Parts: sequence; structure tokens; C-alpha cells
Amino acid sequence: MTAHHETYLKSPSLPAMGLGALWPSAGWNSREGFPTFSFIWRDYQISTDLISALRRLAGRDDEVTTERLQLLAPHVSGFRLTLAMLMHPDWPLPVWQALQLRNRLIRNGAIKVAYPSDLIARATAWRVHDKGIELDIHAQLLQDDDCPWESVTTFYYRGRFAPPLNYGPLEGATAVSPSVNPDLAPVAHWTVDGDHRLRFARLTGDCNPLHLIDAYARRTGFAAASAHPQRIAAQCLGHLTLSQPPRQLDLWLKGPVYYNRGVTLRQTHSAEGEEFALWVDGDERAAMVGRLS
Repeated sequence: MTAHHETYLKSPSLPAMGLGALWPSAGWNSREGFPTFSFIWRDYQISTDLISALRRLAGRDDEVTTERLQLLAPHVSGFRLTLAMLMHPDWPLPVWQALQLRNRLIRNGAIKVAYPSDLIARATAWRVHDKGIELDIHAQLLQDDDCPWESVTTFYYRGRFAPPLNYGPLEGATAVSPSVNPDLAPVAHWTVDGDHRLRFARLTGDCNPLHLIDAYARRTGFAAASAHPQRIAAQCLGHLTLSQPPRQLDLWLKGPVYYNRGVTLRQTHSAEGEEFALWVDGDERAAMVGRLS
């Protein structure tokens, strides 16, 4: 495996990331696998403006909801570092083939807001299946000598990649999501607001036009532009019934959540935590499933 280490002293530049994504990809080499990348963002901070924006999306600003949103916040603004890795010219597969599949967000201690921190992202594991590759990106938030937050984001590249190759342990959310009964009484129903799409795209660094432009999304086979998963997760966290601040949030991303469409949220309790699922009105399959534990 090739190795590459990069340090950012400020937020990775969107234009530079876009240029990297346009560079021809080398393609999958089963002997090499994914490269050993270690990307570091020095002086990364969870801004108070970000927390305020997530509170507005959640529609609540009570203490428990804020604790939940602090678990999500580094996955919003810190997602740019992961994208910088996937859009690097030396990355073997193009970023537009990468589908965000699952998230595991872990809180290990008190997360400080507006505090100079280091954010580190690494490609840690992958699994070759019959019809694609699952890739795990491990991110860690370092504040002084502590690591109060970490995440594992699993991406999926469709295609056939031979011979089969597994590397690294499965440390993210499990492949099988919880099952939430669609006949449960709804916790909430709302219409996904289509405003401020570009503003949220800049927060995450994910400026994929599928999240921004309805006409583009329709030309590629979708019903309309769809919201970023982090945006929908913030709304779900605001509508769930109150509970103790969670230590872990697992998310399974099943399908697009279109702007200006109604959605229905249902919640249940299991021995593993509070489980929830979100349906786009008219769809039988949940678009997002989650577990707070």
C-alpha cells in the first residue's frame, strides 16, 4: 500500500479539492488496496455558529438536544477532511462513485466547542464484496491530550473488484440495521425544507449537485435534489423524544430524502438503545435508520 500524509493549517479548500477530483483515477489495484492516507486538520474547531445552525435544523435548543448535536457536529464540518482524502489525485477510485452508507459517531468525553483541536482522518479498513467495496474512514477529534470524539464512516463503491480482499477490522456500524415497525405511531411528521442548500453544502464540503440542483438530480434519475444525510440526522435528533445524552449514534443511510417532501419519523426502544427510522411519504422503505446508545 502506498502512503500519503497531509497536514492542513486551515479548512481544506473546496476549489483545490474539486481540482483533485478531476484528476484521472488510477483504478483499483488488488495488490495495493486503498492507500495509507493520514490527513490532519490543525486548529479545527466546532464553531458556535455550527451548533446554532444545527439547533435551527433540529427546531430545539434544550440541553439534551444540544448534547446530541455536539455528537453530530464534527461529522458535519469535519466531513470536509474526509472528502479531501477521497478527492485526492492519488486516491484510486473517483469520489463520484463513493456512496455514504453508514456512520458510527462515538463520544468518549466532554466535547469542547470553539476550542482549537486537531482532526485526523485515516482509511482503516475495507471489504470487497461481489458487487462492490466497502471502505471505512476513521476520524478522531483530539483536544489537548484527549480524544473526546471519533467516527467511522463507511462508503460503498459499486463495481466488481477481484480478487476478494478484506483489510482491517469492522469497527463501524454493523451491516444490518435495526428494524423499526412502520405501523408504530409517528413521533413527528414534517416537510424537508429546501432552503439554504448551498450554505449547508459549504459546512460539510460536499457540493455534489445532487444535493443542490433539482434539474440535475432529475437528469441523473432521481425525483429531485436530496438533503445531505447530516442535515436530516440533525432534524431527526431534534424530533426524537428526550432521553439521556447518548455516547454513540449509528446511522444507516438507505435512500435519498428529497427536499420539499413530507417525512415521518418513528421511534422505539430496545436493549441496545433508542432506535428510530425516517420514511419519505409514499415510500415503503425507510430512508434513514438510526440508534442512539
